[in-house]
Amino acid sequence: MKNNFIQLFRALLLPFSFIIILIILNALPFILLTTYGLGGIVMTIVALLLTYLALKKDEKKFKDIGLKFENKTPIRFTFGFFIGILITSLMFAIIINTTSIELNYNTNSNVLSVLFWLLAFLPLAFMEEIIFRGYSFTKITNKFGIWPAQIIMGLFFTWYHDFTGATFLNQLLGPGIWAIIYGISAIWSKGLAFPTGLHMAINVVIALVGQKDERHAIWNLEYTTDVSLELREHTDYIGLIMQLCVLALGIILTEYYRRSQLKLNQKIKTDESFH
Repeated sequence: MKNNFIQLFRALLLPFSFIIILIILNALPFILLTTYGLGGIVMTIVALLLTYLALKKDEKKFKDIGLKFENKTPIRFTFGFFIGILITSLMFAIIINTTSIELNYNTNSNVLSVLFWLLAFLPLAFMEEIIFRGYSFTKITNKFGIWPAQIIMGLFFTWYHDFTGATFLNQLLGPGIWAIIYGISAIWSKGLAFPTGLHMAINVVIALVGQKDERHAIWNLEYTTDVSLELREHTDYIGLIMQLCVLALGIILTEYYRRSQLKLNQKIKTDESFH
């Protein structure tokens, strides 16, 4: 029991340290962190450094947590990006067709400027996958199982987003749910390329429709009528249903993987017993 607690503590020390460092740096007047794209690059370097130190302590390498470049890495990233675009676009399409919200072109947008700004989501997505689906996630999965890894790292991922200002519950229903999807995609693809592409695509679509920064949006989601409390509650209800559907998908995929691995391990033990 004591050894398990120590192993869990060491696994969680990485994301905890990263979040604390991020909070401290955000509290300091560093223009570098707020400059376009540079903040994500700086924190990606921090994430890689912390991961390296953790791996060195365990006498392991980056490839042991799926962090390696292979010939299929660009393909996996592209496939993840495509899936992310498809899923997020479908969700927004459902919202537009079931509520009084419509998608309007932003006449003030500069397409080239927007596309350049969107590149910032690559280091940001990669940084988050390194910290929350890398060393700690792999270590907890191997030691305690996939569900403890999904739940614990999902809560850390929620906390990481929580200090931005939104309530913990809202972040739990947003990033907290998507953490389950990113987690199972990292395990299933045996690396971080696919979840990074998926993660980046979701942020890109959200940004394109003005849900990140309206100054860099090509389209804006706007109500076609005056916004009443009932209208807003209906929109929130539709959004909640879709998030719960995403959660259900993550639960199904995670449990399917867990049972598949259990059957595989049982089969291996049975085969070994005959030799």
